Amino acid sequence: MAEDKVSRKTQIMQTLARMLEEKEPVKITTAELARRTEITEAAIYRHFPSKRKIYEEMVIFFESNIFPRIESIRSNHPSEEVPGLIVSLILSFCETNKGFAKILNKQALTAAEAKIDDKISLIFERLNVEIKQSFQSYERETKKKLKINSSSSADLLMSCMEGQIQAFTRSNFKKNSLTDWQAHWNLLKDSIFV
Repeated sequence: MAEDKVSRKTQIMQTLARMLEEKEPVKITTAELARRTEITEAAIYRHFPSKRKIYEEMVIFFESNIFPRIESIRSNHPSEEVPGLIVSLILSFCETNKGFAKILNKQALTAAEAKIDDKISLIFERLNVEIKQSFQSYERETKKKLKINSSSSADLLMSCMEGQIQAFTRSNFKKNSLTDWQAHWNLLKDSIFV
């Protein structure tokens, strides 16, 4: 029974993510989710008492996938590469999980999901801290100062990342933000590192 619940929850979240990937906006309702997952609305409510709860679970999925990988990146790569790899990781996640890009840029959220909006903001703050700490690690390890301080450098990368996510969703997921990011990162490295 527990396996059935896990797979149903996953099925519901995957269906919602696919709906967010559609070119034409779709009104996301439990009735539409039920129709597309071929389960009853009552079954959806057993797993998720509200649509907001589905989004919350999707955000938890993002966090549980991204932050351990960031730790791995920090452990296995030179500090000057870590900030760019963190941004690459997020952009790659968005390209693999296209519907989630609309959650990250809050395009999929309504006023009813204000709590999710706050959670997304916290994720971006946490990503900013991770990137800033990477720049600080570079300064400590190399005894070199950045051309732009670590806070401003992190803000710059976050702005680039958010812009790439926005451009990706605006292009209906056609723009390859990861390829563009590599070129941008090469330019930014020259501007940030000594």
